[in-house]
Amino acid sequence: MSATKYPCSRILLAAALGAPSVDDASSYMLQYGRFEAVHKSQLEALGLPAHLWPVLYRKLVTDTFDIGSYVAFGDHDSSSVAKGLTEHSLCLSVEQLDAGSNVFLVDHAWTTTVDQIIENLDRVPGLLERMEKLTGAYDSLAGSTGVVNADSLNPEIEDNIPTVTSMTGVSEEKARELLVRVNGCLIDAIMAAEDEGKEATPAQNTLQEQILQQLGGGEGLDNSRSLQWRTRGYDCAQCALDGGDQLDGMEVSIPLGPGASARDIECTIAPKHLTVSVRGNHVLDGDLHAEVKPDESTWSVENGMLTITLTKRVADSWPELVIGEKHVNPFELRKHLARVGGELWRYFQGYDCMVQGADQSVMKQTNWYIQDEVGLSVAHSSDPNVCCLPFLYLGAQGQVSPFSIIWPIKPISCGDTLTRDFCPSWLKDARQRQGYLQAIFPAPTQPLLDAYLEFAKDLEQTATSATRANLAATPAPIGHAKRVFVSGATLDAKETISAAGFEAVAVVEEADIVLDDDDTTSAHADKITNRHPLNNVFGSIDKTVLALQSVAGIQDWLSAGFHLPTQVSEFIGAALMDGSSWWMLASSQGPPNMQLPRVVTSSWAAAVRHMDVGYTSALKCMPSAVAPDQVHVAERLALLTPSNRLYIWHKDMWIYSHRIQLRDNKPEPYQTLAPAVEVAEALFMEQLRAKFGGKVVDSFAAKMDCIIADTVRLLLGIDSSDGKDFGLFSFRFVLGKGADDGIAPLLQGVSPVSVRERLANNTHLVPAILSALSGSPDVAIWKQAGVQQD
Repeated sequence: MSATKYPCSRILLAAALGAPSVDDASSYMLQYGRFEAVHKSQLEALGLPAHLWPVLYRKLVTDTFDIGSYVAFGDHDSSSVAKGLTEHSLCLSVEQLDAGSNVFLVDHAWTTTVDQIIENLDRVPGLLERMEKLTGAYDSLAGSTGVVNADSLNPEIEDNIPTVTSMTGVSEEKARELLVRVNGCLIDAIMAAEDEGKEATPAQNTLQEQILQQLGGGEGLDNSRSLQWRTRGYDCAQCALDGGDQLDGMEVSIPLGPGASARDIECTIAPKHLTVSVRGNHVLDGDLHAEVKPDESTWSVENGMLTITLTKRVADSWPELVIGEKHVNPFELRKHLARVGGELWRYFQGYDCMVQGADQSVMKQTNWYIQDEVGLSVAHSSDPNVCCLPFLYLGAQGQVSPFSIIWPIKPISCGDTLTRDFCPSWLKDARQRQGYLQAIFPAPTQPLLDAYLEFAKDLEQTATSATRANLAATPAPIGHAKRVFVSGATLDAKETISAAGFEAVAVVEEADIVLDDDDTTSAHADKITNRHPLNNVFGSIDKTVLALQSVAGIQDWLSAGFHLPTQVSEFIGAALMDGSSWWMLASSQGPPNMQLPRVVTSSWAAAVRHMDVGYTSALKCMPSAVAPDQVHVAERLALLTPSNRLYIWHKDMWIYSHRIQLRDNKPEPYQTLAPAVEVAEALFMEQLRAKFGGKVVDSFAAKMDCIIADTVRLLLGIDSSDGKDFGLFSFRFVLGKGADDGIAPLLQGVSPVSVRERLANNTHLVPAILSALSGSPDVAIWKQAGVQQD
């Protein structure tokens, strides 16, 4: 076995960092005590033996990365049971390393968030090249120079066809022919379509000027060459300085990466040469296409971007900034960035941390990191000999530094390969472990496809044999119940309760009817409460998905959903069979205000890796039927009485919009779902009518009412009412485009309505609920549902 020592670098004395001297025992113990107090819960959760905590602390304060004194790189043995992420393995180079005998620090090569992956790859100098080398996903077009040919512009040509047809009235085929003929130039295609071979009219000249202005030019500019282009390291845009009409300027934009400032820049502008260094590393060094005026050229740094404005000695259109530079097709580059980003989910690992927002609120954030070459060389084994986990170190000055820590959990002999278990410790089922590892170590996918087909067959059988309970057609009033307790009710809410003929009481013991979020069913066994038995079914997204699938099977109104900890193999099989599907990932762990934000992704590997940080469900997601850059959700409220009479609140429908990020008219491959923004129901309905017509819109609400009734009947078929308690539920539908060119409301979540958040300060809901329970529902508010029985 060939082996190369990993250099033992970055070892600094504690005194050089201002850390307490290890010779001063009292000072050292004081500082260590603070470290232990701050990090104890994290260290215990990681499972690091307590006797190694002082060892870890000493290495942290002295910045000691000494694993190179114990291990060596070796060539990975393909016949070995252990699987590796890289071509190298990490082998012990000393005689013996006993379990729990040491702990080592491993650095992180890159840390990012799900929303920043593509942007970082595009804008952080050198990162894309390093990740290409890691993944082996190289850009086949990176070597192309000059202006790209028509074939490589096909995607952009397709995007410009609607503009040409709308402005000129030609057919799509003619627009495509013109765009190809003029090498993709939108202006030339429009002008050729308007009057090919004739003198341009004033209207045509105006159109040309408008388009040129959008491209960064103006009247009199030479458009025979591209006004702007991209390279791997910088962007170029030719411009007219000081409001002129000649191309006498060149603007160069160079991304610097996070934390860079003007102090890190060395920019030398000579008449025929340009040199730019960032932190001592050359990012641009070459002979200019033509001479510039150094004294009239400037540079500045703002928001992580270096902008250089060059003044040309002679106003002219340049085909390149520096001689021999390689241009890239922006469309192809974006596709390549997405490809590299997709490959990186094999290598990403994640951890949660608390961050403070601009409004001083505290929220959870998931950071994704890739270890350095040492960490990546630790192989996988279901019988590992080391543990490797992320650790967040809070320094003396309050700075947070992420590392990975490795410690032996079994005796390791010289020459043995270091192995860790890549699967989460809680994932025990063999089939689900196989599915999880598919995201890291690609293998034949037939077992996963088989798992999904078996799962789908079971759901089809469930749908065929599903039992639906009957809903009550006539009310069963609770006329004797008049005293009402509403947890946290405001004075206005209490007054409206009294105005409705009920008495709002201040303590639970005096009440006949109790509305409270707390599970007090046993304590209030003699009272009518809002704790219907179905509340336990609808307690979380996970429970809702599993409950509905277990009783309803596959339904055309139910979003496909998977509980990842128990169905990850089935999920991958479903995603592989529908490669264009998008998934919304959610977590139900922790209190609602501290849960992780929802993530939308088209990458099943990204979805699987999100299991590492607590995401537990994947629901099929659809862009809005109204706008492709949004996800629209409709909410309906349903009241289920103790006698199983179902009412739907039809006075209002709540519409929410989640903005999603698009790239080339498609959602970004992985992104955090933006917070919901409420949309006026009337405005949304107007948009629907304009797009689909009144007939489709009129059936839209009726579809949701039928789905609500069917859902309740199905669930009551397995968990009947106790005849005493009622439930108020929120049904949420994703509003996507249906196969019949209409609207397809897909049920994606059901939850009990919160008393404290929604009822306690509402002057309409509680009185309306009480009236319905008394057998006299306000027909202007409530609509009875599900009265036609099978």
